[in-house]
Amino acid sequence: MTVKKAPLAVCLALACWGGLPSRAGSTNALRAEALALYKAGRPAEAVARFDAVLERHPNDLEALIKRGNAYLRLNRPSKALADFERVIQRDPLNTSGQTDRGVALLLLGRLDEAEAAFVRSIRLWEIPLNGARGLGSGGRDAVQEARATAYSGLAQVHHRLNRNDEALAEYDQAIRIDPGDPNSRIGRGDVHRALGDFDRALADLDEAVRLGPGYPRAFASRGRLLEDLKHDDRAEADYSRAVAIDPSYAFAYRLRGGLRSRLGRNDEALADFEVVGKLRPNDSETLKDRGGVLVRMNRPREALAELDRAIQIDPKNAKAYQNRGAAYNNLARYEEAVADLDRAIKLDPDNAGARTNCGLAYFMLGEYERSLEDLGEAVKLAPKNAIVHFNRGNVYAKLGLREQALADYKAVEEADPRLLASYGGPHKVFAEMSRERMALRSPAPRPAPASVAETRLAEGRSLQAAGDWPRAIEAFDRAAAAEPGRAETYIARGWSRLCADVDGAETDARAFLNLAGWADPAAGYMAMLGVLAERRAVRDPAAYAFLEEALAKLPQRTDWPRPVLLHLNGDLPEAELIAAAGNDVQRAEARTIVALDLLRKNKTAEAREHLEWVRGHAVDRSVASDLARAALARLDRTEQIARKP
Repeated sequence: MTVKKAPLAVCLALACWGGLPSRAGSTNALRAEALALYKAGRPAEAVARFDAVLERHPNDLEALIKRGNAYLRLNRPSKALADFERVIQRDPLNTSGQTDRGVALLLLGRLDEAEAAFVRSIRLWEIPLNGARGLGSGGRDAVQEARATAYSGLAQVHHRLNRNDEALAEYDQAIRIDPGDPNSRIGRGDVHRALGDFDRALADLDEAVRLGPGYPRAFASRGRLLEDLKHDDRAEADYSRAVAIDPSYAFAYRLRGGLRSRLGRNDEALADFEVVGKLRPNDSETLKDRGGVLVRMNRPREALAELDRAIQIDPKNAKAYQNRGAAYNNLARYEEAVADLDRAIKLDPDNAGARTNCGLAYFMLGEYERSLEDLGEAVKLAPKNAIVHFNRGNVYAKLGLREQALADYKAVEEADPRLLASYGGPHKVFAEMSRERMALRSPAPRPAPASVAETRLAEGRSLQAAGDWPRAIEAFDRAAAAEPGRAETYIARGWSRLCADVDGAETDARAFLNLAGWADPAAGYMAMLGVLAERRAVRDPAAYAFLEEALAKLPQRTDWPRPVLLHLNGDLPEAELIAAAGNDVQRAEARTIVALDLLRKNKTAEAREHLEWVRGHAVDRSVASDLARAALARLDRTEQIARKP
């Protein structure tokens, strides 16, 4: 959620600015350029100018606050937090520093600390003559906005903690202080929606749109509410307005794609999800949605490619298994459909769609009793869902169970009269479905599939030790396919992919973290893997997103490899990283990471020195030795090619 107001753009002649000004340039000129870039919505360039200002004047509090806010706009809240904490250390009564610190903590998901920061900021306003500290020369409007932001931020914390009555009280206060801020109206509208008070939610969101016609989030939030109210045309118009304002707003594309898919306009839905896929290329939910639309468009083979990736990224994504099961059903691969749908049900026992699809797959396998069992569970979970009753009615008709079939068709007519009408009514559907009547029988027991994961893992590790990365990856692929929930497979395959210099290591890192969680002892290393893989693919924003999440979610007691992550985030120089290593294993890891960073900067001689150290110390208990070996081999090949006439 956005907490602070979007700044007004200013018209400045910035196109001619190149690199940083020379050392001889005045600090005031640097500050002016930094502030102008910040106000013009160019935060990355602003950060570089603020860096230069702070190098000369480390205690310039306004520069620290503005650089922290620039980091927030770059979605790097951990870097922002470091700046705000420096402000508070120098000036504990700085209201802006306290509020902005709360925003950074909120974005990092550290809700208890965020709550404390916002409460502290609100209390500071009560100190006479203290309120404007840290706000610069913005005057009364800046003071109002900052006070409202503190209450609005506290309200967001309460909403995320499901303390919605408190959230409403804080939003009420924010709106009293700054009635012209659309953000507080959006937040309060979202809380009213969560509480089922749609009338008040709509009043707030209508007002947010009036106050902030250039705020895409206002339109997206109102569109979602209008969908709840069954106003689909108006909802779609709001989603379209949101993406027109901000063509990179993935949330609105996803909402519009979901609505269009529900309305059967699958070509348009697919186009929306393809945009989301470009904006968020490694997002399991996006791939799941796109795969689901392709299933509905009867393009199951294309769907499988999307859904395979969704499951690789998040092996706990129940709906991805559900959609892949539906794709297998469309391809008459019923055994595979049942396996996927069973996984979906285990992950989400209340998933009526997975139960329905599983029942249909069992029916096609001739396991009629099991089919009716799953379809019956689906009806219990979604008693008013027309599709669920329709599918069970068809199975009853196939089995010649007339009364049961007609009862289900009657339920369909009550839930969605248009569905049966499009087939010619219940009696016509029954006649069509019962042409090939079948008798109930007990299914023969199906043999349990043989487990191959352990065998393939062992094979892959052997190939890994021999440095045969491509064949090791193939073995790990088979292990993952046989048992997607085995987290250790993703460790082995991810590091092998990075050593082989091929794509996909970031997917394995995410899959492991989704399975094992951030408390697992290997989580820090898998975060490191994700960062290195994203940087290898020249996706620095995605690498920083991995870092932000890792530094926020890893247990604070983690001693190593936290220093490696801090170095990758730009917070720990290479000499200090190597000094922080406590043994040869950690020193090897530190030197390998430093070497990979030097290679990115084309400093091959310095990188080789670190890599040779790792190889010379024969560290066998760390991924560092594998990475160093692979990197040296690539360096040698590159140099050999360069020496050829």
